Amino acid sequence: MYAIRDMQAQTSMDSTMFFLMQPLHQLNTVDAVDGRGGKTLHPNGVVRDVQLLYPRPNRNELKFEHVAQKFSLPIKEASRDLKVSVSTLKFRCRELGISKWQYRKIQSLETLIETMLELEHFGFHHVIGKVREEIEAIKLNPSLEIKYETERLRQEIYDSKYKRRRTSELTS
Repeated sequence: MYAIRDMQAQTSMDSTMFFLMQPLHQLNTVDAVDGRGGKTLHPNGVVRDVQLLYPRPNRNELKFEHVAQKFSLPIKEASRDLKVSVSTLKFRCRELGISKWQYRKIQSLETLIETMLELEHFGFHHVIGKVREEIEAIKLNPSLEIKYETERLRQEIYDSKYKRRRTSELTS
């Protein structure tokens, strides 16, 4: 349901009434409503000039900077924060040259940093800064791939964690 402000229904105190209506696409519309309001035909037949309380942004209003800020979120949450549908966000990403949502890649690098912080006695402090720089570079240019050295490091850390977990399971 959408919260809609009724511009014509006035009380005796001349205050605007607020009410909930069915989604606009289910109403018979007089004018095409693009998510910003317009004239609608209420189910009881009264033409009302309505305005959405929380208007959705136009797809073209989504700039690369706005989208890139949301790469650290899953695409569903990002679309909810940007107040657009997932399909609209994907379409706009393709228009902006973003072929794939970067959440999993960035999350993988964030997990790598957390793991290196847990294993700080192995001397990973000099590498953590490089991985953070790589995350920022990916946010600026989503088509970048993870560097080969970072992939190797990630694989080595994963293997060592697996071996430690495996040996602890066998000994207990």
